[in-house]
Amino acid sequence: MHPINGLAHLAANGTPPACGDTVLRLSVGLEESLKRFEQETLPFIASGGGDLQFISGSYGKTHFLRALLDFARDRDFVTVYVDCQDERRPFESLDETYREIAIEMAPPREIQPFASAGITNVIGSQFTGKTIDERHDLAQRVKADRGLVADYRNLVWAYCRSACGDGDEYLAEKLEVLLTGGQTRVGELFGRYDGLPRPLGKLARRNAAVWLRGLLSLPRVLGYRGLIVCFDNTDARQIAGSSMQSHLAHIRTFVDHLAAGAFRGCAVYWAVASGFMTIAEENYPALSDRISRPGGRHPRRNSRSVSVVMDDLLWPNSTDPAFFVEVAERVVGIGVEAGLAPPTCEEMLRGFRDEAEDYAANINEGRVQEWVKRVAASVINQLSGEGEDR
Repeated sequence: MHPINGLAHLAANGTPPACGDTVLRLSVGLEESLKRFEQETLPFIASGGGDLQFISGSYGKTHFLRALLDFARDRDFVTVYVDCQDERRPFESLDETYREIAIEMAPPREIQPFASAGITNVIGSQFTGKTIDERHDLAQRVKADRGLVADYRNLVWAYCRSACGDGDEYLAEKLEVLLTGGQTRVGELFGRYDGLPRPLGKLARRNAAVWLRGLLSLPRVLGYRGLIVCFDNTDARQIAGSSMQSHLAHIRTFVDHLAAGAFRGCAVYWAVASGFMTIAEENYPALSDRISRPGGRHPRRNSRSVSVVMDDLLWPNSTDPAFFVEVAERVVGIGVEAGLAPPTCEEMLRGFRDEAEDYAANINEGRVQEWVKRVAASVINQLSGEGEDR
């Protein structure tokens, strides 16, 4: 993306564009957290471990998740991003959790010729560019893995065999429906194809937990380093109503599976509003006891805790003027790439340093985005003025 287009996106939204390296470039204060993610979490996941973290706070959560995803995607991890604000309720049931993750799974690199995410694209990308023997070996690897429940393993194996070059589009389409959590008549497939492995299952509430376990373990079975899953903007609106108890219970079940090591090669990050923790505490203590921060007047600061606030992950944090100064410097740096003259940069940064104290002293939800918009718009105005002068 051209620098001026990146600045225009920042000025309009206060957040980096989805493509390009702007997310990581503007991850001010997250350097240590991302370093731990690279040096501790990712190797642990690649070795077959499982990790979980709930992130709360009034700002920065989405940016943090996007930084993690960009970081992991460049290191051969499959990634999943589910935005719960899009009227999505991924924990209304565990079979719905499976569907949301299966639909949003994305291969780690953009070099693969797939236009969209999805479990079958994740499988297909591992078969692309390989010889017939290599494809066969990969399919056999799936068949031999006893960590996957039998009906799910056979379904994945059958789809892998179709990816080996069988060329039956009808069968591949039906298997894809089953893999993404849809329904089709398995008996009709057995009648039409004698060579299909048995049992061959389909997703239902009775088997959702073990299928979900298989789905989260699958990327590593396929030869990827692992899977990073991010649920964003989970708040009270996603769990209100008559299904609140079951919704919270499904999240608790998911947390328990992770804690027990049932999910191999998978890390899950939840971005939640503070109201979510309150609802869990008041309505489902069994979940709150698992994810709440230690109590007391001065809860301990621990960025490795299962539940953290954004300020635990930022250094300097957003109550420090240095945080806002650094953000301004990085946005202005994009302006330099777009042609902003160095003397103009210095003059602008002097003004931003004076304003930074006011922003840090009045931090609230949206304050960081407001600052990014302010700086980016100023840079664009200066670029326009210098262009007219020339």
